[in-house]
This record gives sequence, C-alpha cells and structure tokens, in this order.
Amino acid sequence: MEQFFADGATLQVPFGADFFSVAVGVITGAIFACDRKLDIVGTVVLGLLTAYGGGIIRDLLLQDHGVYFMQYPEVILICMGLAVFVFYFRGLFKHEGQLLFFADALSVALFALAGANKAFQCGEGFVMVVILGALTSVGGGALRDIAVGETPGIFQRSNFYAVAGLAGALVFAAMAFLGSNLVLSAIACVFTVVFLRYFSVYFDWKTSNEADLVPKVSRGAHRAKDFCSEMFRRATLHRKKEPASRALRFKKRK
Repeated sequence: MEQFFADGATLQVPFGADFFSVAVGVITGAIFACDRKLDIVGTVVLGLLTAYGGGIIRDLLLQDHGVYFMQYPEVILICMGLAVFVFYFRGLFKHEGQLLFFADALSVALFALAGANKAFQCGEGFVMVVILGALTSVGGGALRDIAVGETPGIFQRSNFYAVAGLAGALVFAAMAFLGSNLVLSAIACVFTVVFLRYFSVYFDWKTSNEADLVPKVSRGAHRAKDFCSEMFRRATLHRKKEPASRALRFKKRK
C-alpha cells in the first residue's frame, strides 16, 4: 500500500495491480485464440497482444515517457508461460465463466486507470486523459479482434465494455482535475468500470447499432413549419379584421 501514497501529488499504481491486469489480458486473449482453433504461436501472440496492446498505443501516443511493454521483460516471459498453459490446459477455463468475467471486468478497470493516470502524470489535458484511459482499457481487445480478421467487439452492439472503460477514465479525470485525492479517484474509476460492466449484463443494457434521427427530425421540422404557417395565417387574418372593426367603431361614435 505504500506505493499508493508514495507522493501526495502523484498516484503510483502498485506493480501487483499492473501485473494482474496484464495477466488477465493474456488469459482472455489466449482463450479467445483457443476458441478460434489457433496454434500455440497464435495463442501466445494473441495473448500478448490483448495484454499489452492498449498500453503500447497509449505509450506511443504519449511519446518519450517510456514503453511499459519494454520495461519488464521478465513479465513478458511469465505472460508467455500463461498463454502456453491456457493452450494446453484450456479445459480448466471452460467452467470458470463467472470468475473470468469478474477478472476481465477488473482488468479493464485497471487498464483504464493505468492509462488515465499515466496521461495525467504526463501533464496531458482533461480530454486526452479520458481518451488515453479509454484506449488503454479496450485497445488490446480491439487489436486482438483485428488480428484474426474480425470487427472489433467494441464497435458492435454489446453490453457495456468500451462504454465502461470510457466512463471509468472520465470519472478519474473529473475527480483528478477537480483536485480530489488521487487514491479516491482511482477507486472511483475501478468501481465505475466494474459496476457498469456488471449492470449492463444484469439489466441487458446494450449499445445501439442502428440509429437514424432523420425521420424524427423531419417530422419535427414539418410540425414546426405547420405551426409557424398557422400562426402567420392567424396573424394575417387578425390584421385584416382590425381596420374593419376600427371603421365600425368610428361609425357608431358618429
């Protein structure tokens, strides 16, 4: 816990949290590869791509602030070992759906936190902190899908995944820039992602894949046009009647 409070002005994410998110990313990527009948090489590559892809995108965009993937080569070897283990013992993961779902949701949350926190520490503005946090949370999964020739899941109708990562990064950025304690900001980010992920599945909240506002806007425009035309017509009739009523009142006075 001392790593959390290493500096009052910065948030030092514990190495264990980083390793956990990377490890879960490797496992989910390897399971994804096994489901698509890839060989051992494909399983290892997809596992690493899922685990490190979002962080690599973030670090390349930040520039000159170090690449996490290259800082801990021993972790890469451990992750490769995890991918090999999943490949040869995939049956162990078929009955752990709930546990894997929770681990995946927590991994996405930690990735969002890592991305947003690093961008914040590098002095980026509010918008870039949110964007880099969201990119880190889902970038690996998107690259994994692209690697096997599929449309990334974050671009398809589904329960909240990218939305959860974006919301978590947004919460962290908002609290951090408002001067809130960064530890509390980190906790709020993680809880936001995990709860949104779970709630979206429990209540079956899904992003929409079809939305066309043209008919509604057209109907609204026609109604507005009809309303304005009717108002103009009544105003015109009122102006025509007004001189006649004045003349009638003038005659009565005589």
